[in-house]
Amino acid sequence: MKTHKPKLSPKRILIIRLSSIGDVARTLPALTSLRREFPHAHIAWAVEDKSSGLLEGHPHLDEVITFERIKIERLLKSPLAFPRALFELGKFVSRIYNRDFDLVFDFHGILKSGLIAACSRAPVRVGFSRSFVKEFSYLFTNRKVSPSDFFLPRVDRNLQLIKPFINGNNPADKPLLGLTTRHCEKARAFANEKFKNHHALVAVHPGTSRLLKHWFPRRFAEVCDMLAESLHANVLLTWGPGERELVEEIRALTRSAPEIAPQTQSLLELAALLQMCSLMITVDCGPMHIASLLGVPVVALFGPTDTRINGPYWHPYHIITGNISCRPCDENCESAKCMEAIAPGEVFRAAVDLLAKTADAAECPEGGKLAYPSP
Repeated sequence: MKTHKPKLSPKRILIIRLSSIGDVARTLPALTSLRREFPHAHIAWAVEDKSSGLLEGHPHLDEVITFERIKIERLLKSPLAFPRALFELGKFVSRIYNRDFDLVFDFHGILKSGLIAACSRAPVRVGFSRSFVKEFSYLFTNRKVSPSDFFLPRVDRNLQLIKPFINGNNPADKPLLGLTTRHCEKARAFANEKFKNHHALVAVHPGTSRLLKHWFPRRFAEVCDMLAESLHANVLLTWGPGERELVEEIRALTRSAPEIAPQTQSLLELAALLQMCSLMITVDCGPMHIASLLGVPVVALFGPTDTRINGPYWHPYHIITGNISCRPCDENCESAKCMEAIAPGEVFRAAVDLLAKTADAAECPEGGKLAYPSP
C-alpha cells in the first residue's frame, strides 16, 4: 500500500461517508483513531439524513453536516418546488465550502462524495485509489491510498485510508455512540414493562435494504418459536422505517407471539434497545453492524453479499450462509437460492451456541437439555 507521511497538524478535518447505516457504523473506528491522533482538531462529518442519526451527540465529533437527501428528492418531484430544492442543496454546499477544511477523507468513493471533497477546497483530500472507488471519484482527491486487499473488512479498509496520517498503531477499537441516559432509560422502561422474567432477551431483526438479502417470514417465525419454546427466551422483533408490516407478518405466523419493538424515534433509540439484548438474529443490514459494535452477540444470515467484506466485525458472532456454489455474487438474480438454503434449525443452533458461549443462556426446559430441531 502506498503511504504518505505528511507533516500535518490539521485544524479542521472533514470525514465524508454519506450512507448507508452499516457503512457509517464501520467508519466510526476511523473517527476514533483520528480523534486520538488529533485531539484538538475540529472534526466534521458529511452524511445523508437517513444515516445521520447514528452520529447524533457523538463525543468525538464537533459537527455533523447533513445532506437532506429525503427532503431534496421530495422537492424535486414538484416543478414548483425546484427552486426550494436548489436552495437546500446550496445550504449544504455552502457549509462545506465555508468551513476552511485542511484535511478531508473520502471514505465513500462515489461521484457525490468526490464533489463534496472538491467543494471543501481542502489542500489535502484523501481517497481510495482508482480500483477501489466508483464514478470517477478518484479525480477529486489528491492523495490516493490503495488498500492491501480488495476483500478487507470495511472497518480495516477504512483504517487503512487514514493510516498514512496516524502515528503508531491504529487498532480497530470498538467505537463509541452518542447514547445518553435518556436513550437507555427509555429502552429499559420498555423492557421492564414487557418482560417480567430474567430470561434471555433476543432481538430478531428481519429487515434489510435489498430484497435478495431478505430471509423468509415463515422461517423467522419458526426461529422465534424455537427460541421461546425450547429456551423460554424473550423474543423482540425490531424494525425500522417501512418494516412494520414485515414484523407483524412474522408475529402472525408464530405460536409464541413475540413482542414487537416500539417505533423508535432515532437510530440511537434502536441502539439502546439492541444494547439490552443477549443476542441478535438478523440478516445483512445496518442494525447488524450497530449491534456488533455495541458488543451484542450476533447471528447473521448472509446470502449474495460477501461475508469477508460485510460480515459483523466485532466478536462474538456466528455467520450462516447458504451452501450454494454461486455465492457470493452481490447480483440481482431471479431467486435468492442462497437465502433459501438457510434452515431455521441451523439458525436456532447457532443462537444456542452463542448464548451458551456468552454465559447468558436462557433457562432450559425440564431435564436441563435443549431441544435441537433438525435443519
